[in-house]
Amino acid sequence: MKVEANSVRTRMCRLMMCACTALALGVCGAAQGQQPIAIGPYVQNVGSGNAIICWATLSGEVTIAPPAHRDTSFRDYQIHSVVLRGLKPGTTYTYSVPGDAGNTSLCSFTTCADEKHPFSFCVISDTQNRENQAHRLAIERMMADKPDMLFICGDLVADGRNIGDWEEFFRAEGDLLRGVPCYAVLGNHDRESPWYFRFFALPGNERYYSFDRGAAHFVVLDSPGRYMPEDNQSVTEADRERFERQKQQYWQEQMQWFKDDLSGHPDAKYIFVFLHYPIYCLKASRVESTNELRARFGTVFQDHRVTAVFSGHDHHYHREVAGGVHFVDGGVAGGKARPIDAPILPETVKHAAVESIARVEVGPDRAKVRVTDVAGNMVDEFELSPRPQSATRAQ
Repeated sequence: MKVEANSVRTRMCRLMMCACTALALGVCGAAQGQQPIAIGPYVQNVGSGNAIICWATLSGEVTIAPPAHRDTSFRDYQIHSVVLRGLKPGTTYTYSVPGDAGNTSLCSFTTCADEKHPFSFCVISDTQNRENQAHRLAIERMMADKPDMLFICGDLVADGRNIGDWEEFFRAEGDLLRGVPCYAVLGNHDRESPWYFRFFALPGNERYYSFDRGAAHFVVLDSPGRYMPEDNQSVTEADRERFERQKQQYWQEQMQWFKDDLSGHPDAKYIFVFLHYPIYCLKASRVESTNELRARFGTVFQDHRVTAVFSGHDHHYHREVAGGVHFVDGGVAGGKARPIDAPILPETVKHAAVESIARVEVGPDRAKVRVTDVAGNMVDEFELSPRPQSATRAQ
């Protein structure tokens, strides 16, 4: 079988790659004498006839003493991404990348079937790049479950500007991501980092995007929005005012895109939305800002009969149901669980101060959600009904 593999994009110091032919999905693109793989490989953006394989090689390193913060070494990477086209729907492929010294037995993925088909996905959040017990347990559990997709609802790392944090993230997640495509969501700790956009090959503009699988439509939003660079000491008050106007414009453009996207999928059997900041809050210090965010969205989720909204940020699990929409906040799998210290809301169905993983099984007639803590103990379980075919087309 002949599969086209060529460079998807070049961003910053990304390697310019020539188109090549891959035989039995042995990915070409590594010249003789190429640096060994430092991060990856990992699979991204799997469709019915295509997928993207990404990896990074070390391009430079500086060591300093004494350490800055906790770092003594600062590295730069060439990040490679190769698209595989001409694949068959619903087919499992193995792949290899020259220079890979990791567990190559995990390098396989399955393309989406053309027709409406059952599939599964997992949702976690706030991994914050930590290689701690909770994160390791979450990875082990998901590798045992073998979901078709993974969504991380923001705060993948503690500081998105620090390459060391991204290195820790990929050390922790690396084996899982070799075979499970990850759909990342921007969180406040990710800080709109260039590393985020270099490492991930996501649909659309990569900040907010959508795609379909089977009978479901998936939407990822950027709830933190734009960040003003903090390292620029020459920022004036006029600069800050101009940036605030740009930030508001960015939010308005995203909201219009979101409404248009939902209106364009009235017949989707399920619609799942992912963002970092929750729509309902059980953390006292964040109730006010969460209420403001909920007011900003208004009734858009209910108007478009969204099935479920997944979020993170608060570092505990809670689920609310409002207007037939399930709002699921949880998934902390790296950062520590925090206590619930705000009054329980009328919309609240379940809450628990635990690190958790949500697994969603999307079937022909029902979607089943099973939430466990990272040790596998049941936290919550519920079903999601298909959307009415006459879903409202809100303006």
